[in-house]
Amino acid sequence: MAGKSLHLCVFVICAIQTNTGFNIDVQFPVIKEGKTKGSLFGFSVALHKQTEKAKKNLLLVGAPQEKAHPQLSKFKINETGAVYYCPITVNQDDCGSMDLISPPKSTDMLEGMWLGVTVASQRNGGRVLACGHRYVKKLLGAEEQQRMVGKCYVRGNDLSYDPSDYWQSETYELCDFNHDQDLEGMCNMGISGGMTEKDVYFGTPGSFTWQGTVHMKCRDTDSDYAGDANDRSFGKLGEDKFNIYIGYSVLEDIKLLDRSVFTVVMGAPRDEFKGSVILADKQDLILKQLMTITGEQIGSYFGSCLAVTDLNNDDWNDLIVGAPFYFDRYKEEGGAVYIFMNENGSFQKKASLVLKGKKGSGFGFAVAAVGDVNQDGFQDIAVGAPFQDSGKVYIWMGSKSGITKEPSQVIEGKSLGPSGFQTFGYSLSGGMDMDGNDYPDILVGSLDDRIALLRSRPVIHLSKNFTVEPKIVIPSQCGISCIKVKVCFSYTLSNGNSNFRKEITVKFTIDADQNRRGARVRFIDNKQSTFTGLLSFSASSCQELELSVNNPVTDKLQPIVFSLNVSLNQQKAAAQQTLQSLDSFPVLSGQQILTDKAEINFHKECGDDNRCSSNLQLKARFADENYNPFPSQTLEFSSNVKKLVLMVEVSNTADENKPAEDAHQATLNISIPYSLKYSGVRPPAGFDMECSADEAVICDLGNPFKSNQKVSFIIIFETSGITLYTEQIQSQLQLSTISEQADLFPVLVTLNVKNTILTTFSLEKLIIDTSFSGNVIGESAMSSTSDVGSPLEFVFRVQVLGEPLGDLGTLVIDFDWPYAVANGKWLLYLTEIVIKGSSESHCVPPGNIVNYLNLTLSKEGTKRNKREVDSGFPHAEASVTVLATRKVAHFLDCSKKTALCQTFSCPLLNMSTQAEVRVRARVWNGTLLEDYAKALRVEVKGQATLRLLTDKPAIKMDNQTREFSVNIDPVLGEETPYEVPLWIIIVAAVAGILLLGIISLILWKCGFFRRASRREMYEAKSQKAEIKIQPSETERLTEEF
Repeated sequence: MAGKSLHLCVFVICAIQTNTGFNIDVQFPVIKEGKTKGSLFGFSVALHKQTEKAKKNLLLVGAPQEKAHPQLSKFKINETGAVYYCPITVNQDDCGSMDLISPPKSTDMLEGMWLGVTVASQRNGGRVLACGHRYVKKLLGAEEQQRMVGKCYVRGNDLSYDPSDYWQSETYELCDFNHDQDLEGMCNMGISGGMTEKDVYFGTPGSFTWQGTVHMKCRDTDSDYAGDANDRSFGKLGEDKFNIYIGYSVLEDIKLLDRSVFTVVMGAPRDEFKGSVILADKQDLILKQLMTITGEQIGSYFGSCLAVTDLNNDDWNDLIVGAPFYFDRYKEEGGAVYIFMNENGSFQKKASLVLKGKKGSGFGFAVAAVGDVNQDGFQDIAVGAPFQDSGKVYIWMGSKSGITKEPSQVIEGKSLGPSGFQTFGYSLSGGMDMDGNDYPDILVGSLDDRIALLRSRPVIHLSKNFTVEPKIVIPSQCGISCIKVKVCFSYTLSNGNSNFRKEITVKFTIDADQNRRGARVRFIDNKQSTFTGLLSFSASSCQELELSVNNPVTDKLQPIVFSLNVSLNQQKAAAQQTLQSLDSFPVLSGQQILTDKAEINFHKECGDDNRCSSNLQLKARFADENYNPFPSQTLEFSSNVKKLVLMVEVSNTADENKPAEDAHQATLNISIPYSLKYSGVRPPAGFDMECSADEAVICDLGNPFKSNQKVSFIIIFETSGITLYTEQIQSQLQLSTISEQADLFPVLVTLNVKNTILTTFSLEKLIIDTSFSGNVIGESAMSSTSDVGSPLEFVFRVQVLGEPLGDLGTLVIDFDWPYAVANGKWLLYLTEIVIKGSSESHCVPPGNIVNYLNLTLSKEGTKRNKREVDSGFPHAEASVTVLATRKVAHFLDCSKKTALCQTFSCPLLNMSTQAEVRVRARVWNGTLLEDYAKALRVEVKGQATLRLLTDKPAIKMDNQTREFSVNIDPVLGEETPYEVPLWIIIVAAVAGILLLGIISLILWKCGFFRRASRREMYEAKSQKAEIKIQPSETERLTEEF
């Protein structure tokens, strides 16, 4: 684990623990010291499990200012740094040094390389990583140049070098030293780093003028080829990103943005002067940035250290970010740790919780996931504050709601060992069991050349049984002893180890008739009303105590209350020469109740025999809020169901075999199901009844509950806790009374839950109007989707009314898409399906359904103006336009076999509670021009169905189907333009000229063009005058001329 990026912390356990249950031991720490003063032994630490050659656990420690190995002295190398491995023993100076550095080449500068600035382990059975970020490469030439590029080493599980292992033989010098600091000539690789099963990753904050980046070596674990490894890096950003130190911290894990895909998390503590955390994934040979979370205060160094773990056990890793230089001078706060809770694969930009330390403490200088140290099912985290007094480590325990504001435990450096620590908590590592008790331990480093392994103590769940007999005491019949108290104990380990049988000792105290001025009973052994004892056991064990009554008893109405308090009685350990086993020093779980109560009563007058024998009976069933019992006690649950009720009937009536006398102090205890919340009680009219609720509902049914009495009442619950994971609701009802009745057994009421998912499924436009026009273009001539025809876009919106499905199922949209007309020609050509949920993705059904011709996608839109129509479909220039008469409307529907449909499905995989699906297509212009040119309108219908895909029989959803239509109209005035051929025009012109010549010839032959003589004209005019009228003055003048 990187010394500057991943750290861990632990907590102090008291000698006798009563109610905390935290189990990090500080009485027997494993302390190791460095060999050279000032070597910074403990600058970085890691836990390692060796499985090859010998099975043992080791502590890996970086000492970046350690003296060089003696074999390097002949090269005049004095200081290189070193990595040590230490066994789990009480000896403080038995650490050995790893052999990492080979004799240098002429271009190597090993002096001051700070080897050990980072150490990391692949954990169980894995390899080991060590880095020195100040390693220098020399460029030889006319003028020697030095490049501080950094170098890392990988060694085998047994810490030895195996040249046949490609992980080890790889030279981890990934920065190109042939360039200066503008590229990666000053990259400082290895200031942070780590290993996964397939990757080795390194932070290089000096790359690209201190912009920084992350380099990764990704190897195929199934390949035996040395070169089968890919280099990935973040790349160079803009000049505004200089000096932000990307890679100052780095880690890689799954279940951050995807449950199975690794996400790389990088710290950039100087980004925008506030610091940031960048989340990226691996795409080809680059790291693609997916999300950036920015710090809130300038200079806080937000992102200088990182950790991830699942704090609330929701199967998503949460993000922990340190900002050690945060300060608030008014509140005397210094250092902060930001907790970002994962929300189903996404993070908010604002932290869910901010933890803050003391002024000048460096709180958050180290943060780490420490595993489940108390084995309660929730992961825990630790925070180092190395500059607070002698140095402190804080621990927060995970829970269903995450972590609390206050720490669960604090360990001070000065409390460890005979001389204590300074700068305790500078580096941390944990999450691995080092002493074989199945509880993860914690390794803490410092800057004073020492480290401490703090081991986890076993956590015990103590079971107790506390009884007092008899339940009714008759003072007149009580002699020396008439009351017996019995207390029994047994235990189990929190990790479930049933073979653990160490003897433990509990200290118990019993108070009888407490909170009274004068106790009415006393213990025989000490003549007091309080008794304290010790009980040692490895298996279930009991102890009985006797009490007598202090006569005379004046108060017989109030019961005698006995209280029990329990704690562990720890033994003192003697000094040992070997490692002390912690099995003899368990602690009690912090989540259990270590107190108990019991009551007895004095006898009351009841019948001739002065004894009350009741016959309480109980019936109960679940019903809806209108008091209608659920059929077969099965709830069809949806988010509309806000309340349900428990209908209870209690009776005290006699039967053939049993009388039914008054039931004194009759109570009903109703356990509250985990998935329900108590709301209230509705008693019948005229019945005095009181109920209180805490962990259970306790109802006082009366003192006494009369003979032959029957009462029915309603317990109301809210359903706020029912989730999709809820399959069954159970409530246990227990009647009790101080009257005699031996058959009062718990009654279990069970309600089966079938979840109904409520969703909305809507379509932005049920009908889209579009048109066709232009020319027919063949498939081979098409290059982009704009060649196909008019664009279409259907927008479907889906919303889950309630909590997200998570991993319980997936919503799927099934499409019946009319892709072709009945003769097989294209109709609606699918181009793209985009799904927008928590992220954006594309639906690509199998069978090459979408963009079958692999055309280039044009900009889509559902509306086009006249210019767009003309540019998309050019018209032939013609002098004649023939308009076809439109008389027929065509309806194309797959259900009527007038169209052909493709059926395909789009799962909404990236959906949380809502998603938007955009289906984009093009009208096939050619088919409509060829087959429907004379159509009045072409109406096309399709449908989409929303359904639930799940393997959980208790979850269901009603399918929802939505029909959609496309109305396609021809463009008016643009149908079938006709152009007259040139040859027809020429022939018509020649024919006309010839015809005109023939007519003129005929008229000439007939004398049509011959002029008449003057005499004939006069005769004609004279006759005209005689026959008709006399010529006018104008005619007369004309004739004269």
